[in-house]
Formats: sequence, C-alpha cells, structure tokens
Amino acid sequence: MITPHDTEVIIYGYSKLAAEIAHSLNKDNFNFIIIEPNSEVYNYAIKDNFNDRLFANECYDDDEFVSLGISNPNLKALYCLHNDFNRNLFITLSGRNLNQNISIISLSSNENESKKLKLAGASTTINPHEIAGLKLFRQINKPISTNLLEGILHHENNLEIKEIEIKNNSPLNGLYSKKLHLLEQYQLILLGVNDKEITKEFIFASRGINHKLDVGDIVVLLGKSENIEDFTKYLNSNKQQKDN
Repeated sequence: MITPHDTEVIIYGYSKLAAEIAHSLNKDNFNFIIIEPNSEVYNYAIKDNFNDRLFANECYDDDEFVSLGISNPNLKALYCLHNDFNRNLFITLSGRNLNQNISIISLSSNENESKKLKLAGASTTINPHEIAGLKLFRQINKPISTNLLEGILHHENNLEIKEIEIKNNSPLNGLYSKKLHLLEQYQLILLGVNDKEITKEFIFASRGINHKLDVGDIVVLLGKSENIEDFTKYLNSNKQQKDN
C-alpha cells in the first residue's frame, strides 16, 4: 500500500482526466495517491482498483493536507483535476503555500480560470479547449500520457499532439498499434486511435488493445514538434512515391 510519505505525485479529484492519468502513472510504477472527497466519485476510483491509493479527505485544513504528504521532500507534483473549479483553486493555493518546490498542474475550462490558477500558484494549467490539436479532448476529456505529464513537469513547450488520418497509400495502413516501430525512429508516442468505422470512439493505447490500422482511422501522436514535422514529411514523401 502506498502511504502519503512515499508518494511522488498527489492527484486531487477523480475526474475522467484524473482517471486516465492515474492509469498511466500506475502502468509506469509511479508512487501516487488519489484524494477524492466526493463519496460517489470515490466509489468510481474503487471500481478502478485504486483502493490502496485512495483518501476521502477534503484537505481544507493545512494539517490534514500535510498528513497526506503535500510537504514531503520526495513529492514531485500535485495534480488538481477536480471537476469543481473552486476546489482546484483552493487546493492549488494551499499546495503552493505548503510546498514551494513541486510542480502544480491544475485543470481549467477557460482563460479566466487559468489566470486565477496561475495567480494561486499553478505551474501549468490544462485547458482542453485551448490546447492545439486536442479535438478529441473536447469530445471525451482526452487522456494525457505519462510522457506528456513529464513534459509538462519539465516545462517542455515544444511538445505537440498531432492527429493523422490513415490514407490508402500510407505506410501505416495495415499495421497493428502495438507494432508501430516506425514511430520509435522518430521518437513519437502513440496516444491512441480513433476508429470511425467500427467503434466511433477513441481507443487508448494505454489500454493494451492491439488495433489494426485501416484507411480512415486517425492516429493521435505525441512528440516534439520537429519530430512530428519530420514524420509528417516522411508520410507525405512515401505517399507521393506510391502515387507515382
């Protein structure tokens, strides 16, 4: 069982985004805890098998927050991802007051909320409506992979998310999502696939489904801007060669 004093990451609020982040962190063996004061939402986290990481505290009291590890020197990040903005704002403010050294990533829904969170001490705000290329995020609260989380923590501003539709002559056509070794050459990460023909839903790569890519599928990639640009050039060049 993970204790507050062992944790590297605190997730406050078990929203859909928080659930995806928790699954990603768990897959990569991060020590983290989840704080969710709402009993109904708390039960969702139990169903997702996070029992040993769950705490039902409000954290409106500094001593309570400290007891859950906010001041620990090994803590790297606090994610304020509750669906209630006022909770996120308060926890951001409290977290920054109690620990000046951690990165605080807070969820917002508009520019005004982002400004308030930044003033409260957030290192980064996640606003799905303002992140270029996150069309899927607007539809389903797009997940953020561990690699993107680490990029945010280290303030890498050249990370980009790119949607690429599989064309008939694409070298990706017919490949399986678990065997996209081509992406490794360009240091890109597959976040998932949107299969419009079969499911019309986003298939998260983190869920382990080995999906066959077909014409019309949309792959969602994460990587540095220059690597995505090089990969896009490769795809266009390869398509032109086949057309000729």
